[in-house]
Amino acid sequence: MARRTVRAAAGWLTATVVVLTACTGQPAGSSAAPPSVPSSAAPSSAVPSSAVPSSSGTTPPASGTPSTVPAIPGTSGAATAADSATATSGGSSASAAPSPLPSSGPSGTGSPSQFTPVLMQVLSTPRWFTGSDGKAHVVYEVQLTNAFPSSATLVELSAVDAASGATLADLRGSALAAAVSPLGRSTERLTEMGGGTVGVAWMELVVDRPADVPARIVHRLTVTVPPGYPIPERITSQGAASEVAAEPAMSLGPPLRGTGWIAAPSCCDGPHRRALQPIDNAEWLAQRFAIDFNKIDARHLLAGGDPAVNRSWFTYGQDVLAVADATVTAAVDGYRDQTPDAPRPVTIEEADGNHVILEVAPGRYAFYAHLEPGSVAVRPGQRVRRGDVIGRAGNTGSSSGPHLHFHLMDRPSALVADGVPFVFDRFTVTGQAPPLDRLIALDPAKDPVEVDPAGAGPRTDALPLDGNVVDFPGR
Repeated sequence: MARRTVRAAAGWLTATVVVLTACTGQPAGSSAAPPSVPSSAAPSSAVPSSAVPSSSGTTPPASGTPSTVPAIPGTSGAATAADSATATSGGSSASAAPSPLPSSGPSGTGSPSQFTPVLMQVLSTPRWFTGSDGKAHVVYEVQLTNAFPSSATLVELSAVDAASGATLADLRGSALAAAVSPLGRSTERLTEMGGGTVGVAWMELVVDRPADVPARIVHRLTVTVPPGYPIPERITSQGAASEVAAEPAMSLGPPLRGTGWIAAPSCCDGPHRRALQPIDNAEWLAQRFAIDFNKIDARHLLAGGDPAVNRSWFTYGQDVLAVADATVTAAVDGYRDQTPDAPRPVTIEEADGNHVILEVAPGRYAFYAHLEPGSVAVRPGQRVRRGDVIGRAGNTGSSSGPHLHFHLMDRPSALVADGVPFVFDRFTVTGQAPPLDRLIALDPAKDPVEVDPAGAGPRTDALPLDGNVVDFPGR
């Protein structure tokens, strides 16, 4: 597949990315939206480029103990050098024990309060699903805010089972850097947080069985701060406690039929996972568990002719199916196809392309995007049965090539909603496709996708993980 680089936007947030027949968020153009049933546009799903260097924080104070050290905001003025020496005894090797304040903690328990330069907040209820690997995956985000006047370095972030105390995830070093990005710049890495910086830790906890999913989790964060402040230079704090949703992921029928469907990208990292949107003074992540499906043929090719022609791609024109008995809440048609590998800019109204939203249960909505022009076969208010054809896969909206975008959410809006997990009740894993950077280097009509058959076999009530090649029932 020919490599291609575009200037794309995640919703309204711009980043340079590489794309593979997947959702892309092109800069808004001037084309008018055709008449359609109103529906919020989905944020882009552009594949991130390779990691960029960590962002740099505020320059720390000069080394050595000053005669007067900076005051902590909210305290009663500057501390003396002796105070600083006591608080930071041992310098950078000081204990990570809490930094006590004179008063008792806010809980009223009498335990000492603690300076916590970086504040933690869980953005949405952690939810879990069973993956095609047979394990349970808990997915959520922790927002990190450096409320300190100077820089803070992230050293370690752990998720802990609040009941047993068992550590479920322990992020440090390169794993921590890869898991945290600045808010609004999701393809970048962040470990050095300047004063006032906000970041997001994209969390995934993996346990062996659904029975091992914790009921409640709490987080432990270790940071370092520059010398010269009347607190330890290394601080470990605990917080951001959250209940984990107890209910299992909703089980759905297949959205497609037949063989050779690559789930790329899928959970649990990448452009969908990090498409956090600031709307109505809140943060929304409708695409948290979204999948883009791309079809290969028996030769493992993605296209059978000129890749610049949509109908050359084996995904194009494939029937798209209702995943459950449902009511149609939105059905939009009338947008024209993009040209593969040469998408034009679109408005935010056109980003979803031709699309359908189905209410599959109270508070659960299935979203299908980028459908073929003229193929949408349903209308708002219509009842559909599982397996009904509701449209055909296309290349409309914010898209670089034919594919089906599918996700489940808690509201009938592709933007203002919380993405919730789902599983498909029956499919077969036939193997694993290479990483995306290798896929995009292929000529789609000449270079077959190498599929590793390790782990192949039938699955029930599971979500295809990133790069899985799956067969759905039917032909």
